[in-house]
Amino acid sequence: MNNPLLSLPPLDAIRGFVAVARRMSITQAANDLCLTQSAVSRQIQALEEHLGAPLLIRKRRAIGVTEAGEGLLH
Repeated sequence: MNNPLLSLPPLDAIRGFVAVARRMSITQAANDLCLTQSAVSRQIQALEEHLGAPLLIRKRRAIGVTEAGEGLLH
């Protein structure tokens, strides 16, 4: 049985990604979601693995959204 709902990405990970993309900060997103930075980071990594594409550009003290990330946001 091929159920398309079973292939959906984890919804918590999507919520974490949207919070990070909105705030452009894992720390602020974690505070908004009442999670640790590590938990939000793991959510993003899990989502990237599920989708097979990087969603964020991680720099020393900045975050950017990749083209794939922009597509997911819209």
